[in-house]
Amino acid sequence: MGYRDYQKGSTTVWNTTNPLIMLIILNVMFFILLNFIKSIYTFSHLQEEAFYRNIYRWFQLSADPEKILTRPWTIITMPFTELKLLMVISNLIWLWTFGYLVQDLIGDDKLFPAYIYSALAGGIGFVMTAQFGFPEMTDAMYFNGPVCGIVGLSIVATVVSPRYRFFPMIGGGIPLWIITTVFILLNVVAVSSNLLLFIPYVSAGAMGFLFIRLLTSGYDTGYWMNEVYRWVTSRFTPGRKKSTGLRGARFYDEKGHTPFTKQSNLSQQRIDMILDKINQKGYENLTEEEKKILQQASKEKF
Repeated sequence: MGYRDYQKGSTTVWNTTNPLIMLIILNVMFFILLNFIKSIYTFSHLQEEAFYRNIYRWFQLSADPEKILTRPWTIITMPFTELKLLMVISNLIWLWTFGYLVQDLIGDDKLFPAYIYSALAGGIGFVMTAQFGFPEMTDAMYFNGPVCGIVGLSIVATVVSPRYRFFPMIGGGIPLWIITTVFILLNVVAVSSNLLLFIPYVSAGAMGFLFIRLLTSGYDTGYWMNEVYRWVTSRFTPGRKKSTGLRGARFYDEKGHTPFTKQSNLSQQRIDMILDKINQKGYENLTEEEKKILQQASKEKF
């Protein structure tokens, strides 16, 4: 069961505890950085091809395994790399839509792993397709963009609660599965004639499905990733010195006594039963009591 543990009082961007905001920030930062460098090439009257060769290719995932070995960071930069403004705006809208649902339905700490795993699956699908379908052209083939990660998030959210409704005040609302179908069709139809892009989307969707199935079976494949994420973000947060004033020493010093520890009245079995019900019938079929239990569990490290 995922949980929310927002920390109030944080003033640094890198210390945000909302992974969805972090994903959006990373996408926007890469877009601004790459376009800024591209503008330098333009104003310097350098050929655009030089920008792609010297800069852009070092952020994209190559279809050539040898280049991947010499540029391993492209595995991470690939899902955040995009130059076109309209594509970035569209991707951010879909990312916010499905990312918010994933956070709300299964917890904040599942968002990053689902996104990264799906993006990696898309990248693997691209490399494999290029190797078997176009082996003589792999040196000139590159892949990038957040779409695969978003496809994975859409599948995760839809599997958890396909009947979740948008705009419920308008004719009862639009079910999530319809929104997801529209999103996937828009992307798949656009690349249906290009296996190099079609297979990665299918791979990303399959990874999203596998991720949520393993999670509902009790296997959190993203745990290690969250630990790394927390460690990295903590490196950018200035440490605070702990000091105990006179008042603290006089009124709050336990003097060796064990302080009060809050005990949760929730059971893992109860939470698992509710998750199974969501998986089978959808979030909207939960009782008010079950919804309150989920809300309480989301506030605790459960």
